[in-house]
Amino acid sequence: CALSLCFVLIPARAGERTIPVDIFLMVDKSLSMAEPGKFESMHRWVRDQLIGQILIDGDWITIYDFYGVSKNLLTAEISSSADRDRVIAVIDGIKPDGKYTDIGLALDTIKEALELRGTNGRHKIMLLLTDLKQEAPWTSRYAGSPESFESPYLAEARIIQHDAWYEITLDMDIQDKVVKASKDLFASIEENKDSPIGTAPTGSRELAEGPADGTSGDGTSDDGTSGGSASKGLVASVTRIARERPALLALALIPLALVIGGGIALVRTRRRADDDEPKGASSSVTRV
Repeated sequence: CALSLCFVLIPARAGERTIPVDIFLMVDKSLSMAEPGKFESMHRWVRDQLIGQILIDGDWITIYDFYGVSKNLLTAEISSSADRDRVIAVIDGIKPDGKYTDIGLALDTIKEALELRGTNGRHKIMLLLTDLKQEAPWTSRYAGSPESFESPYLAEARIIQHDAWYEITLDMDIQDKVVKASKDLFASIEENKDSPIGTAPTGSRELAEGPADGTSGDGTSDDGTSGGSASKGLVASVTRIARERPALLALALIPLALVIGGGIALVRTRRRADDDEPKGASSSVTRV
């Protein structure tokens, strides 16, 4: 992915990292975070690990808190101990007293902040610190309290549990990857649907990045006999996506499932209509 949209794993301590990055930090301050093993533990991790061990001079950081709404608290470039003190003061000022928890809104806010920051050739670290308890107000597009909150942005996120809260490193480029995976999959289906048996289109072999089933790559087996089929390119394509990005494949198959489901429903409707039509009605002929 593009450098500006890559997310990096952050266990690297300040003494190990020398290249400054952009950090987007979103902190859950909802009432549920006041429960044991949550906010106090998270606050300690932010101060001791994120600020004390990970943050280095030259880093750019923007800090938000969220509950039913999201609010920007600080945006700064770290160049001195005074800047670190400002970050610590902001973190110390966050209290778990917010009504509701709108994780969907928090993710949207990070996405908007990322776009506002723009492409600048720096790695982006997007951190969401939360207990993952979604309790959005009815006015939110994410209204409700599901047992587990799901989002495309969390599909391939790096999630680490600390006590009763989670450190989540986000990949905000996930939607673009889902779109690409869907296009690859549908392109392969379209490419193979009219192919004669025993052939596999060149595009499908390229998409599959080489033969994966013992064939020579031209639709024949290693012993020179014809053993390919029109489905080999598609199978190889899907296999590659499933192997490399299983979560993306699951998301990419959703629109395909909707299309298939709609087609099945249409066929059933037409069959019922045919069954309900009186016998002979469609074949009657007026004789002169």
